[in-house]
This record gives sequence, structure tokens and C-alpha cells, in this order.
Amino acid sequence: MSGDALAARGLSVRWRLTIVYTAVAVASAAVLLAGIYVLVRLQQHRRVFFGDVEPTTTQLPGPSSGPLTGETPDGNLLVRRAIIDAQESAVDTTLRDLLIWSALGLLLMGVVSVLVGWLFAGRALRPVHVITSRARRISAHSLDERLAVEGPRDELREMAETFDSLLDRIQHAFESERRLVATMSHELRTPLANQRAVLDVTLADPTAGPAELRAAAQTARAQAERAERTVEALLSLARIEAGAEPVPAVPVDLAALAAEEAAIARADAGDLAWEGVLDAAETAGSQELLRRAVANLLQNAVRHNRPGGWVRVETSTGSDGAEIVVSNSGALLDAAAVPALTLPFRRGAGDRTGSSRGAGLGLTIVQAVADAHGGRLTLTPLADGGLRAALLLPTTNPSGIEKQHALTRP
Repeated sequence: MSGDALAARGLSVRWRLTIVYTAVAVASAAVLLAGIYVLVRLQQHRRVFFGDVEPTTTQLPGPSSGPLTGETPDGNLLVRRAIIDAQESAVDTTLRDLLIWSALGLLLMGVVSVLVGWLFAGRALRPVHVITSRARRISAHSLDERLAVEGPRDELREMAETFDSLLDRIQHAFESERRLVATMSHELRTPLANQRAVLDVTLADPTAGPAELRAAAQTARAQAERAERTVEALLSLARIEAGAEPVPAVPVDLAALAAEEAAIARADAGDLAWEGVLDAAETAGSQELLRRAVANLLQNAVRHNRPGGWVRVETSTGSDGAEIVVSNSGALLDAAAVPALTLPFRRGAGDRTGSSRGAGLGLTIVQAVADAHGGRLTLTPLADGGLRAALLLPTTNPSGIEKQHALTRP
């Protein structure tokens, strides 16, 4: 019976393996016993005297002391025939007994083969049961669990390790999706809040004329365009991280981006002092993604500052690449905890997803943009409190711009 026929009958894999083991063992034993039976039968029949044969020197008991030949008296012929009949009877009895005992042995071997096959099949399939039970416990909320099958490096362990690597990729995909959703929520909150504030102020003014309404509509439209660009940039970042889309190689002036985003950040900076010089720093990549990275560095410096503090912005080009450095005053930070600030929902004072100072994804996005562009983000706590964030990116052909942008103290 073939394996497909056994599977069609609904038998388990263990029973199918047992049947196959038993069939092979019984068939092999049957062939062996049949061969032994045939050989014994042929060998025994060669020893029987049939008809006139060549004289032998075999002596028979009885009155005649001569050799048994075809010329013996009639009495000796009867003795000779009796001996031949006795030999044939003995051979037949021996062959019959051999056949019976062979059949009994074959039956016993079949029973033993079923038991042994069942035990060995269970032992061989034990890792499969472990894989199945552990895989059933894994869900979307426990993707960090792994099969971790131990034992010899056979096909089953290789299958388990392949499944674990698949879980690694699935977990990475789930985490990327969750980060994307959280990042989009974080980045869209500012333009949507600005848009709503403008509309609320305008609608709350009963004396607002066409000019005020038009200005509010233009502001709302500008914020909507900003949200649209942010969504496109984040989706592009997600595709870049997944390897489905290359990073654009568009020339980007980091100094110009820093000047533009610093002007926006200073509007909400309160009494913070701003300083720094923006030297020429050109790179290649996505304009929108790099803009988000620079904006997040500046917003992080403003949000995690102290009253009356300061923010310093610098751009430059060195042998390692184009660099933008944003430093700010603030609370003292633990040097051991600073590298974790690039993880989602992390801040200098710990995990506080409900903080009014942001969602804790600003530096996470900067790190993702740096990775996508082949750059490096370095965070260094300052001795007097605060943080120094340096974003280093590969350079392109510099355009020769020298100190076109500068930040001065207000």
C-alpha cells in the first residue's frame, strides 16, 4: 500500500511510518525464509536415491555384505526402496516443519515489527510534536517566542531553525508596521493640530471677513500639504527599511534645511537662546526624510530643554561626511541610558508614552533616516545637562557654498 493510499485513509504519520517499517521488515524476512526453504529443499532431494544410480560404497545392514548396486538381490532392492521412501518422508517432514516454523516466526516478527516501528516512529516524530505544541502558543502578541528545538542537527532541527528565522522576519515586519503607525501618528499630530487651531480661531470670530477666512483656509491648506508630504515621506521610509525602494539620490543642503526648520522651531521655543553657524554641508538622499530628521532634532532640543536654556545648531563638512549637530541644555542624563533614546517611546526621564512633550519617536525617526541614508546618529550627554545629537551623512559633490546660512542669538 502506497503512502498516498495510507494518507487517503486518514492514518496518522506515526501509523503510516509504523506500517511502512513493518511491511519492509516482514517482506525482507519472507524473502529470506523463502530462499532458505528453497535451498534446503534442493539440497535434501539431492541426497535421495532415485532409480539406477552410480554404485556407492554405502553399506547396508543385513545379510548381504556387498555394496548396494543395481545388481543386488530382490530383498536388498526392497530395503533400498524403503530407505529411499524414508529419506523422502524425512525430507518432506523437515520441509513442512521448516515452512510451519517459518510462518510462525514471520508472524511473530510482524507483531514485533509493529511494536518496534510504533516506538521508533514516535521517537522520530517527537520533535515534530514539540514544534507543533510550541507553534500553537505563538501568536501576534507573543512573536518573541521561538521553537528552540534541541537535539542532533537533522532535518527536523533544520526545519525548526528555518521556522524560527521566519518568526524573526515576521516579528520584524510586525514591529516595523507598529513603528510606522506610531510614527505617522506622531508626525501628523503637529500639522493637524495647527490646522484645527487656525480653523477654530477663525470660526470663533463672528466678525471675521472674507480676508480672514481666506487666510485661514490658506493656512489650513498649507498644513494639509505638510501632512501629505509627511505621510509620503514616512511611507517611503517604510519601503526603504523593507528593502523595497532605494533611497533617492537627490542633492540636499543640510545647512538650508537647518535654517528653515530652525526658524519654525524658534517660533515655539519661548525664551530659549539660539546660537550656531551653518556652514556648507551637502549630502544626497530624500529631501523630505532628511527634513523630518533635522526638524525632529530641533524639536527634541526644544521640548527637552529647561526654561531660559539654549540651543546650538551647527553644520559642517569634514573628511567623514556632512554633519549637523544640535546641542541643547536640559536635565542631566545617564550616559548608559542615552543610546536607548533612539528606541520607540523613550525619553531622557524614562518611558512616558503619555507625556505632553511628544510621543518619544523623534530620535527613533532620525535613527531610521540615518540608517536608510548610510549615515550615523551619535548622542552624547553634556556635563552640565542636556544632549548633543550629531547626524553624520555621506557627502556629495560640494557646490562651494561657504557660510550662506547663520543663526544668531535673538
